[in-house]
Amino acid sequence: MNSNVAKVDGLFRQVTPLFLLGLLAMVLLEPMAPPWLTDTLGEDVVLKVVVAFLVLYVLLLWGEALRLQGLLTGLLEAFRAFDRERAGGGAAAGKGAGNPQARREAAKLLIAAMGSDDPDIVKTSHHNLVKLAGQDLGEDLDAWRQWLSSQES
Repeated sequence: MNSNVAKVDGLFRQVTPLFLLGLLAMVLLEPMAPPWLTDTLGEDVVLKVVVAFLVLYVLLLWGEALRLQGLLTGLLEAFRAFDRERAGGGAAAGKGAGNPQARREAAKLLIAAMGSDDPDIVKTSHHNLVKLAGQDLGEDLDAWRQWLSSQES
């Protein structure tokens, strides 16, 4: 499931500039449209198509914003729970107590962030993963992915 979401996200990012360039081309090339097309579909067909596609695109962006908000809220909740556990000094701190689903979601985001090209993001993500997991697996993404799969099972 997670790799399917990543594939859709990647495709969405790759197709977006092409999609917007296509809409721009439609608007710029409208005066060159063959007369039979405007006679058949109407004078404002390009305007209707462009507006429809832009509305669809805005709806997709809205859905993506809601999805990201949910993921980030889960991440923040996992860190709050971790801090509460740690402040309580319980033996369960760092060992999966609290909301395990939120902790797994936080770990997924942090592991994904460790794949960044920005060394600061990798360093911060690694630091937070160590706090969340209660162990240090280094900056090896495969080791963290294996750890995550063991936590999910």
